[in-house]
Amino acid sequence: MKFFLLGSSMILAILGQFLLKKGVIASTLVPSIGSFLKTVFSPIVFLGFVVYGISAILWLFVLQKFPLSVAYPALSLTYVVVVILSVFLLKEPINSFKIAGMLLIILGVYFLFK
Repeated sequence: MKFFLLGSSMILAILGQFLLKKGVIASTLVPSIGSFLKTVFSPIVFLGFVVYGISAILWLFVLQKFPLSVAYPALSLTYVVVVILSVFLLKEPINSFKIAGMLLIILGVYFLFK
């Protein structure tokens, strides 16, 4: 159950980030209060905040089940997933440094779970 909570929190955090990204791409965000409020309350951005908020609530249960020294570094796996999904969904570039960084993150989390 605790790994389900961890995975769910991570998946929702990733989904929330992609919704926020998609929402701001579609917005006309500029440094003004009106533009900020219009962007925050646009349906995609608002949904992104809701999904990210649910992720944060699940995270509370994760913290109850795992030591912080394990749970928080495990959350860094979301960086790896975001890079991979960004390449496919947002057509963002990837290079050998990003790949090396992802491998180091995975290796670090592996060692922390030992």
